[in-house]
Amino acid sequence: MPRGAWLCWACLLLLARPAQPCPVGCDCFTHEVFCSDEELAAIPPDIPPHATDIIFVETSFTTVGARAFGGSPNLTKVVFLNTQVCHFGPDAFGGLPRLQDLEVTGGAFSELSANIFSNLASLVKFTLNFNKLEALPEGLFRHMGALESLQLQGNRLQTLPRRLFQPLRRLKTLNLAQNLLARLPEDLFHPLGSLETLRLSNNALAGLPQRAFSKLGSLQELFLDGNSISELPPGVFTQLPRLERLCLQRNAIGQLPPAVFSSLGNLTFLNLQGNALRALPPGLFAHSPGLLSLSLSHNQLEAIPEGAFANLSSLDSLMLSHNALTHLPTGVFRGLDGLVTLYLGSNNLTALHPALFQNLSKLELLSLSGNRLTTLPEGIFDTNYNLFNLALHGNPWQCDCHLAYLFGWLHQYSDRLFNIQTYCAGPAYLKGQAVPALTEEQLVCPVTRDRLGFQAPGPEDREPGGGWDLAAAAAAERAARSRCTYSNPEGTVVLACDEARCRWLNVQLSPRQASGSPGLMVNASQEWDLKSSCGSVRVTVSIEARAGEP
Repeated sequence: MPRGAWLCWACLLLLARPAQPCPVGCDCFTHEVFCSDEELAAIPPDIPPHATDIIFVETSFTTVGARAFGGSPNLTKVVFLNTQVCHFGPDAFGGLPRLQDLEVTGGAFSELSANIFSNLASLVKFTLNFNKLEALPEGLFRHMGALESLQLQGNRLQTLPRRLFQPLRRLKTLNLAQNLLARLPEDLFHPLGSLETLRLSNNALAGLPQRAFSKLGSLQELFLDGNSISELPPGVFTQLPRLERLCLQRNAIGQLPPAVFSSLGNLTFLNLQGNALRALPPGLFAHSPGLLSLSLSHNQLEAIPEGAFANLSSLDSLMLSHNALTHLPTGVFRGLDGLVTLYLGSNNLTALHPALFQNLSKLELLSLSGNRLTTLPEGIFDTNYNLFNLALHGNPWQCDCHLAYLFGWLHQYSDRLFNIQTYCAGPAYLKGQAVPALTEEQLVCPVTRDRLGFQAPGPEDREPGGGWDLAAAAAAERAARSRCTYSNPEGTVVLACDEARCRWLNVQLSPRQASGSPGLMVNASQEWDLKSSCGSVRVTVSIEARAGEP
């Protein structure tokens, strides 16, 4: 625990401190003794007999002698936090038959002998975090059969004796995170049949033995993140029927065995973020129907199989951002009825199918940022009734008639939306403008015609046999005659007209034209010849200063 938290806790207890004898350099409370005086030379011999907890914080004594607490048999908790202790005598904690919680955190010692912790048969929690331990003797826990929590985080352990945990049949929590472990003996954890949480995060593991976890039938949480694991043995998780949380992020896994998660029927949280996955085997998650959160972000995925997420009707959060996805199958999210958050940002998506998010009625957050999308198809959000957080920034949106659906949708739900940072990448005369700030009249499309003057039908107008649908072509021709966009080659002057009238004019004036000639001045006019597939038109703009006005 940080020093500030301990001091705050101690200050609160000061309010209830009774008048009683107390060791020099310590503060005594009803059942607690708190020692933080740097002048304290040793373990005080006059600890009050009714005390159950004693805590040393940043004291300067270096040695805890044999049976140092022998005169205080009622102690149940002893803590050394950021002290200078570097030597423990034999049976240093002897004479404490009720001791349940022993913590030595932030110490200066690098090794321990097995005889230091003799006769701690009642110990339930043992913490040796953030010391400088480089090795542990095989018999260190020989007399700790009641232990349920063992914390060894933040040391320098490179290897562990294979029989180290043999006595710990009742252990429920084991924390080995932030060490230097490069390999694990295959049967190291076999005695730990009661273990529920195992933390191996941020070590140097390059691989795992096939049967490393095969005896951990009670395990619920397994943390393997922040290692260098490049591949997983096919059956490494087969004997973990109760596992609910599996963390594999920040490794180097390049591919996954198809059945590697097939025995994890109770899995609810799976994190594969920050690996080197290029593909997902079919049916990878088929046997984990209770999965609530799945992260595959920061990999190298180029495609997702159509049925990759089938049977995940309970999934609440799906993260696929920061991959190399160029396409998503139409039904890839089909059946994800419970999905609330979906991250697809920072991929290479250029287009989305209109039915991609169909029936995701619980979706609240959707990130499409950082892709290559220029438009969105009509109706793509029509069934996303709860969507209120939509990230669209970082795409080259083309603000023309094809963006009309998105524009209308943003305006329709503007009162409930946030995180909308959407800007036009084109056409040139709208570049940099915010999409929600546009008007509908600005979203116009140039009309393309063939050399005979008819509008060229798009691929959607073809008949099933490959010919053109004449009715569609006629409708397109009528649309071409009813709406045209005229522009000069630079795109600085744009005129949008329909059959009856011209509806919108945009003129970008600057002090100097791109050619270097003077721009339009006061009391002057300029003409532009604008062209479109409908023909050409001449536009004249005059600027006159009124009398009495600057």
